[in-house]
Amino acid sequence: MHKHKRLWAGLTALSLAIALLPTGCASGNSNSSSIKPQSYADDGYLGTTNSNPHIPGRHMALSYKHDADLIREQIKNVKGVRGSRVTFNGTDAYVRVLLTPGLNPTEAPTVERQVASVLRFNFPRYTIHVSSSK
Repeated sequence: MHKHKRLWAGLTALSLAIALLPTGCASGNSNSSSIKPQSYADDGYLGTTNSNPHIPGRHMALSYKHDADLIREQIKNVKGVRGSRVTFNGTDAYVRVLLTPGLNPTEAPTVERQVASVLRFNFPRYTIHVSSSK
């Protein structure tokens, strides 16, 4: 008799679950919810590049112009540097340092090495080539 009660309770629970199953599923009425499905942008980062545009990715947020400005900013405080010109060829950065007037010609290689050291530390993505002129 105990087995019959368990069987009866199990069948009742099963039939109740089957009867209530359609009520849990969407009824097809699209006006029933104000929530609309959204998808991520196809950027490989689940849409984060759209909300954070300065994250470096496959399309670098930094450009050669921006990098050249940063290079000039980094080396302007090196003693003996008056100015600079920067050109790029792929991953090579060619920096022409304009030396301050009155700088001893024997100090030019030292200034070039200091500039190269600063740039290699701050711009590891480039192969730095430094030359100087007065």
